[in-house]
Amino acid sequence: MLVSQEGDLLTLINIFDTTPEQQQALIEQWIRFTDEVKKEPGYLGTALHRSKDGTRVINYAQWRSQADFDSFLQKYGTQFGQFGQHASRIDPHVYEVVYLDERVGS
Repeated sequence: MLVSQEGDLLTLINIFDTTPEQQQALIEQWIRFTDEVKKEPGYLGTALHRSKDGTRVINYAQWRSQADFDSFLQKYGTQFGQFGQHASRIDPHVYEVVYLDERVGS
């Protein structure tokens, strides 16, 4: 995956509110879902982050273009509802990188 201000990459960030008891189940469910969709045209990658307190999971995913992402949503959009069984709130938004600072040589 690439964090860049160059090009028209689409970044999707999903924030899932969950409980410590449900956090791992949500992560496992998302990994299974990713295994199903990772060969879709334009899919570049995903990274999951879990909060140390067990109350959130954040998915950072990248798509080559808005058109590729729209095609993915048409095909899999209804499956997002299944994540509600392990999350009390799902908050997805599409982002663009507007500032990037990287330490050289780290």
